[in-house]
Amino acid sequence: MSYFLSGKKIENEPNLLFDKFDTSAVNPEVYWGLRRFGPYEKNITTIKVFIISTKTRLENVTSLLKDLQGGVSIIPGGMPKFFHCNLDIVGHKIVNTMTVQDYEAAANYVNSQYQNKDIDLVLVYIPKTSRYFAQTPYYRAKGILASRGFCSQMITDSTFSNLKWAYLNLAIAIFTKAGGIPWVLESAMPKTDMIIGIAVSERLSIKESKGGGTKFLGYANIFDNNGRWMFFEGLDKSFEKCKNYEAVKEIVTNAIQKFKHEKNIDPKNISIHYYKKFGRVERKAVTDVTQNVLGDCNISFISINDHHPFRLYDKTTSDGSFRRGYYVYLNRSQVLLSTTGETSLAGRRMGTPRLLHITFSSNVQDFFNIDEIAEQVFSLTRLDWATATPLVREPVTLQFSREIAELTSAVTEQEWSSILDPSINTILNSRPWFI
Repeated sequence: MSYFLSGKKIENEPNLLFDKFDTSAVNPEVYWGLRRFGPYEKNITTIKVFIISTKTRLENVTSLLKDLQGGVSIIPGGMPKFFHCNLDIVGHKIVNTMTVQDYEAAANYVNSQYQNKDIDLVLVYIPKTSRYFAQTPYYRAKGILASRGFCSQMITDSTFSNLKWAYLNLAIAIFTKAGGIPWVLESAMPKTDMIIGIAVSERLSIKESKGGGTKFLGYANIFDNNGRWMFFEGLDKSFEKCKNYEAVKEIVTNAIQKFKHEKNIDPKNISIHYYKKFGRVERKAVTDVTQNVLGDCNISFISINDHHPFRLYDKTTSDGSFRRGYYVYLNRSQVLLSTTGETSLAGRRMGTPRLLHITFSSNVQDFFNIDEIAEQVFSLTRLDWATATPLVREPVTLQFSREIAELTSAVTEQEWSSILDPSINTILNSRPWFI
């Protein structure tokens, strides 16, 4: 059965800003913005990189970093041109085999022999393994290193098989995890001071313990009105799924207090992005805590779901896919938004796009309308600092929280507690270490 729904188009891709002090340093494309202007913040001069690799791949990994430093055809001028900084290889550790145990040993070696001031990033060559299994070199090395405040970037053989764009994406990841801010939105999002992206994950270690039952952890990523990632907030305790509201309540309280400290302002317009529909109890819990911390404020509750039965087709496109930036109304508070269809920013598509089902409500009337919400979500798909591609389906609020959820479902309870320890958390808080 076919239905014809009314809809709308977001006319323009948001421009991105590539200089904190020069408002003219704008471009809609990440590549050309970095190539012309460099990063938004230019306060990093040197990034110290430590390598973990097999003996057979060490030369390739070292050569890759030297290419990033000196430049190749796709990034002429290399890191000094694109990011106004230099790469410095400060050491390496060989893993004898590509087993989990050897990668754990290498990560523990870094933790025991180096301090955070000695290393900005650990670059780890790993075998390609599924991200759905916890006991892999990817998760074990990343979790162990993060538990002592070290950010890491993993590469596999596929990195070397597609170097053209791997160079730029890897350079962005290295710069970002070293504490840099590569780009933000040119214009502040209207009616917005603070955005919180919330997710939860299942704790495998608790689930598998005797009599423990399935437990969950809550996390949030916090952004300002230019879409700049500020910090992440996590809970050092688990909860039952039926008590999501307790986790949401605590996360929001902590996030607001930390935001106030960093920005030195009281956020009066707050958007909360959630992977599921907000329940009545959750909305009330958030409203109560924000009033306790801030007094009167405006809160938009935005549910973003991509696991739904809706499918839309556009007969004016060659493959029937909905163009990026188009959306249709389901009612006054719900839309279906396409973020990965045909676009002027890219010559390729990602097949039939999976649309985002966006549901919106607010604690006050006439705060936002659904069109403004669709534009906010759309703009936030341009802020994923893990890639230069414009074809990012999810807003960064959920993308980053999902990355944390996947990682923390695999790390041990002791490692997660160490990550949230104030001495370690202070280091990781300024870096999206989880992407």
